[in-house]
Amino acid sequence: MIKNYKFYILIKNIYFLFLDQIVFFFKVNKKHGEFKTKNFVIWVAETGSRDFLPRFAQAISLWEEYSIPSLIIHKHYLKKIGKKILKKSVVIDKSATFSCMQRLRYAKLNGSLNIIIPEELLICDLVQEQIQGILNRKTLNYVDLIANNSIEVKKYLKNLNMVDSTINTINPRLCIDQIKKISNTLFEKNKLSKNLLDEEFLLINDKLSLKFSSLDEELNILRYKVFKSTDINSEEYIENYLNQEEKDEDLLIELINKIRDCSFFNKYKIVIRPHPSVDLRKYKSYFESKLNPNLNFLIIRDGTAIDWMSEAKVTFHNNCTTAVEGHFGGFNNILNYADKVRSGTSEKFKLILKPLGIRKSIIYAKDIIELKKIKSKDNLNFKYKKNFLHTFLGTRMQIIENKHDHYPIVEKFKDSEIKELSPLDRWRDAEEKINYIRKNKKKFSKLLVRPLGKIGVQIGKGIC
Repeated sequence: MIKNYKFYILIKNIYFLFLDQIVFFFKVNKKHGEFKTKNFVIWVAETGSRDFLPRFAQAISLWEEYSIPSLIIHKHYLKKIGKKILKKSVVIDKSATFSCMQRLRYAKLNGSLNIIIPEELLICDLVQEQIQGILNRKTLNYVDLIANNSIEVKKYLKNLNMVDSTINTINPRLCIDQIKKISNTLFEKNKLSKNLLDEEFLLINDKLSLKFSSLDEELNILRYKVFKSTDINSEEYIENYLNQEEKDEDLLIELINKIRDCSFFNKYKIVIRPHPSVDLRKYKSYFESKLNPNLNFLIIRDGTAIDWMSEAKVTFHNNCTTAVEGHFGGFNNILNYADKVRSGTSEKFKLILKPLGIRKSIIYAKDIIELKKIKSKDNLNFKYKKNFLHTFLGTRMQIIENKHDHYPIVEKFKDSEIKELSPLDRWRDAEEKINYIRKNKKKFSKLLVRPLGKIGVQIGKGIC
């Protein structure tokens, strides 16, 4: 049985290797790169609310402002979308690792225009390991545009003869006003969040991920897929990453203990919010064994980072993307307890991520709660702040006239769901949002939002 499976994988790899050579020789992968033939947007998602809500906010705006419909769909189902739709679609994925090549190849060869929003490069876009891993040179053969404008990314793409492939738009995760608007008007706040409002709390947004990953075989994916066809030594990368996570773990535990050493914070619960990609059970079990239960802490991940930050007295983080999201949300109570910024941090975000260390972070937290002034970050200015991706798409794509009002793709996916354990763990809170949409049809039907089973939604009309 194992021998047959290995033989099948070998034949499959040879087939796709041969297919790629044919595609590249005849430049089939360079076709379909014109917006004027595209009518729909397919937003590919994977990691719960972190992916779903920003894409949902952008898709709502794209429909309301430009009458261009969207699908938001889990990545496992992209290959199940019909060729008729792909031919008229812009597909937006979150990375172009070697693992992503199969679905991006499928979409491109069936007529789509492919855009990548490299999530892992949002605040760390100066390191070659990150760039080469997330924007794999072979996978980029099936990509038209990358929503990232960093100098290092541009240099890398220039070496691959992709000189004009970047677009200067804000990452959907930073469209905080849009996300807050749809969260507040369309979705109910998480019940646990409501319960905690009776008890004031300090929030710690944690970014530990690899050690507690919910994805089966993540280390092997890094070893044999993410860095395949790159110059990066995957074993060295993994070793360095895990070593850094060990240091970050020690720093997290030290922060919690130091907070509790200060009697000023005794009346505040500590809420630890893990990274959305971790196995919550594994994470909770580990830290509940490491931390004294008398430290009055709670580990919880329900709801969005913005929801939690908006209710916290102070938010602590360790070079976490949520700090940048918080800045765009107008929060001034977010403190980086790391000793230094992460290697490769984007120049434009270094002021936001200013590291204070544990001692100074705790002093600043006390000052914030006592309403003492600390240096504001409001004067930070980003030129691309209003360059939304939905605006970029809306001004380039073709609007369909006389849109029909039936929804065959909704019917096609009505019984679809994620059943595999690891993907489901990452998708679970997005599934909760989709279930909420299903239960509140009247509210969402006005916006022409319809669930695709438990694996996505359609927004707008006109998709065949």
